[in-house]
Amino acid sequence: MKHPLARPKWALPESSLLSTITREELSARIGRNVDALAGDWTGAVNERALEILGPEDAAAVARAVFLRFTESEGRKLFAGCDVAAVEFPHLYVLRSAHQDEASATRSFPDGVLGDADNAFQCPADVTGTVLVVRGVADVDRLMAEGVPAGTIGVVHDAGGTMTAPILPEFAAVLCLAGTVRSHLAIISREFGVPCLMDVQLARPLVDGDHITIQCTAKAQNVDAYFGDEFEPRALITPAAGDAGGAAGAA
Repeated sequence: MKHPLARPKWALPESSLLSTITREELSARIGRNVDALAGDWTGAVNERALEILGPEDAAAVARAVFLRFTESEGRKLFAGCDVAAVEFPHLYVLRSAHQDEASATRSFPDGVLGDADNAFQCPADVTGTVLVVRGVADVDRLMAEGVPAGTIGVVHDAGGTMTAPILPEFAAVLCLAGTVRSHLAIISREFGVPCLMDVQLARPLVDGDHITIQCTAKAQNVDAYFGDEFEPRALITPAAGDAGGAAGAA
């Protein structure tokens, strides 16, 4: 019988270091356990699945992935929303907490607050007022009170599940994580809400910032993460006539 890992299903290169490390650690752990079965794989996928990857194996893989990632990147995992960093501070840190460090390693032209990958091309750029959505409590409040007109939401969660109930009410949404392949980008396209992903900033955006996002830029090619050419990133700038550029510039 052919070894179950002889032809793995994955064929494309990963788009991030974290996914590469996760795949390597899972493959190594599963391979070791499959080898221990000594060719007796009958029922291993169903009745004996825990012999291939049980709870202890999963915990060991998670520890190994976290250790390798932190050693390579010099930081914890970026949290999708505030609650992850609050409940598991030993594992997660908010991307915005590293914004000052990131801005020190990247330079932007004068008058540019940042850039990002455009999820889909729009007929016009969007100008609006920033509202940072940090967690479920913010979503609950906005569901009850409504999202003010002209609001550009700034979120950490690339999954999109948290913001889905209020997503259509935003003029646009900026995500500090993810890619144009992320769930948030996909559902934003479905709702027709302009969306920029993997936002890099010269400084953190704060509530009340008045900005313009270049959603007329070409949409990022999803295959760019696998070796094709990247489109130029969309720009984030202070709204025209906004003195000093933004509320939090001082």
